Amino acid sequence: MQIQRDGFTIFARVLGDKDKPALVFLQGGPGFPSPRERFEWVAAALEHYRVVLLDQRGTGRSTRIDRAEPSLIDAPTLGSLRADNIVADAEAVRQELGVERWDVLGQSFGGFCLTHYLAVKPESVRHAFFTGGLPTVTRGVDEVYRATFAKLRARHLAFYAEIPWAEKMVREVCRHLDNSEELLPTGERLSSRRFRTVGANLGREDGFEVLANLLEEPFHPSGRLRTDFLAEVGDHVSFERAPLYAAVHESIYGGTVPGATAWSAQRVSETLDGFAPDASPDDAEFYLTGEHIFPFQFDEDPALRPFKQVAEELALKDDWPNLYPGLGRAGSAAAVVYTDDIYVPRELSLETADILGARVHETSEWQHDGLRKHGRDVMGALMSMAGL
Repeated sequence: MQIQRDGFTIFARVLGDKDKPALVFLQGGPGFPSPRERFEWVAAALEHYRVVLLDQRGTGRSTRIDRAEPSLIDAPTLGSLRADNIVADAEAVRQELGVERWDVLGQSFGGFCLTHYLAVKPESVRHAFFTGGLPTVTRGVDEVYRATFAKLRARHLAFYAEIPWAEKMVREVCRHLDNSEELLPTGERLSSRRFRTVGANLGREDGFEVLANLLEEPFHPSGRLRTDFLAEVGDHVSFERAPLYAAVHESIYGGTVPGATAWSAQRVSETLDGFAPDASPDDAEFYLTGEHIFPFQFDEDPALRPFKQVAEELALKDDWPNLYPGLGRAGSAAAVVYTDDIYVPRELSLETADILGARVHETSEWQHDGLRKHGRDVMGALMSMAGL
């Protein structure tokens, strides 16, 4: 189905029996559409629900924003891609479907949207389900990033303990990139700081294996990087498929405390050993980076260059509204929290769960992508906590 709102086409895919209660899925991101693949969780949900898969504005079939349509790349448009407008879009879809109340499943950033939903329209939500997506509602983005960098460091140590040779190879690749020109298949030079963003994989269940395979044999005997290695790195570091993830990433935290986000990941990284973009592979501590977005990416990634000015404007914006005004106990809320989550830190999630009075299933067995990897188990845990 499609509706029109604020100049956007909003698309939602509706699956299953119309006589079953409705469950709307709010996708992680920001900047990603709802899944097209029939993941295990979708099949599990369809046993109980009519499932509504919403393409958040700017993604999928909901008026996609990318460099091919530069007229859509401006601060007012990108500033409208936060949880408040996504929830308003979801509400319009709910009304169009004639649903009085529905259950809401929020994965990662989708959980941020769901938290806003509970703050402004709790009467529309019967059961609120969170997976890796309980945001802090009291702390600013700097505190969030200090926590995520700490989680990332711990995952690094676990990765290097499991794959002992990996640290040496990370340093060798970065040292080479600092001193030699290597080009990605898309034509631009690969820098060591951009290469280090492959560390986002450390927060995924198969991330250790993915990085170990990537680093296994990156060099030719001549000392040049292999082109298959460069091609795979290019797939990891390019935002061509989801430029909005980078362009609006820090803005999702704006307004929780007063002031601008002001490139928080960059500022915080510079206070931590081994994480700053200009860190040296010869330093005692030297790490890959995670989901963090840095200004240099808007110079080095062709997919992001058209977004550079707007990203700067959003970083300097200091009057974001608070997305969680008056948030209190929810009627029914359940959350799966991942102990080692490098994207949405456990400790901050538990604080918000307490505010909501949410039941919590915490586990160290799954990573941030637990819903995708263990969908039936995650759905079972959530529905059990809700008494369904």
